Amino acid sequence: MDLNGSNRLQCKVELHTHFDGALRAETIIELARAKGIDMPVDNVRQLKEITSCVNEENKSLEKFLQLFPFFFKVIRGDRKALRRCALEFCEDQAKQGALYSEVRFLSQLMVSDKPAAEVDPENDCLTNDQVIQVLLDGFAEGSRRYGIKVGSLLTCYRPLPEVAAETVELCKKYRTKGIIGIDIAGDPKTYPHKPDDEFVKAFQEAKKLGIHRTVHAGESGSTESVRQALDWLHAERIGHGYFIVQDEELYNTIKRNKIHLELCPTSSLLTGAVPSFENHPAKRFIKEGLNFSISSDDPICCNCGIDDEYKMIHNEWGYDYSVLTKSTFNAAHSSFLPEEEKKQLIEQLEIIYGMR
Repeated sequence: MDLNGSNRLQCKVELHTHFDGALRAETIIELARAKGIDMPVDNVRQLKEITSCVNEENKSLEKFLQLFPFFFKVIRGDRKALRRCALEFCEDQAKQGALYSEVRFLSQLMVSDKPAAEVDPENDCLTNDQVIQVLLDGFAEGSRRYGIKVGSLLTCYRPLPEVAAETVELCKKYRTKGIIGIDIAGDPKTYPHKPDDEFVKAFQEAKKLGIHRTVHAGESGSTESVRQALDWLHAERIGHGYFIVQDEELYNTIKRNKIHLELCPTSSLLTGAVPSFENHPAKRFIKEGLNFSISSDDPICCNCGIDDEYKMIHNEWGYDYSVLTKSTFNAAHSSFLPEEEKKQLIEQLEIIYGMR
């Protein structure tokens, strides 16, 4: 099967991509030079080497996450840079064949960190509201320009429980303007949840408000993070979830309730979540008909996008067209789009895939 020759496979749905992990290496270097930001490298090739965990002997999620301060440095508080990167994200997704993408971001880490006296009111973003507005405007413009659709999720971050409640309020405020759900990221092994912590309270409030919820879990540590995601955080989708193969009861719960698993094969190697592709849990998920889809997670770290992941699953794992089609339609059905927009997306895909 020639993936490049299939028009249908040029139209994919991707649910798990981090905005800060999808910046272009070229843009990071250019902005760093323009701003005089001290970086450990000074060219694109070196940046790609340092931001990738490929050469790390002892891979872990903790090491993987240590890379992100490099990315935030160049966009923090910069209206023009944020808008530029939002437009570039849309262009890159279109080139990767993503008809619809959900992108998640942590607005609190993109506000200005400059002293008030140094702030440029025309360019520097000082508040979460300004960051969100700039990015939503950029995604909307990029969607029109490149003929795709983008939905945005606000991310909570496990090391920052103090902003969890605020994040829910921002989801509520912007739910009709492009924010379609809430996420929580960060290493659950290092930052385990408690039954009454701020994240649990926030996600309970999100459920009460009808805000869609996905949770990073089962990527490090144990299966307990997945149980907590379902029982305490009321997750509708699980980001990664590979560890559920260690607990048959939990595995069957996920399967029976058709909880969607956002799988990111390449990053699962780079974070140490799985030791190799040979016995990757995703292969069991696919074989046994779990509700899954494929995503790229952090393209700059993984050096791949959604199209590259699809090609890898076909060329290296040996799966055929039907599995890749299943991923796309699973993602569409499990997306956080408003119901009417979801229906339109599915109908559009059915036409493209020759089902109508």
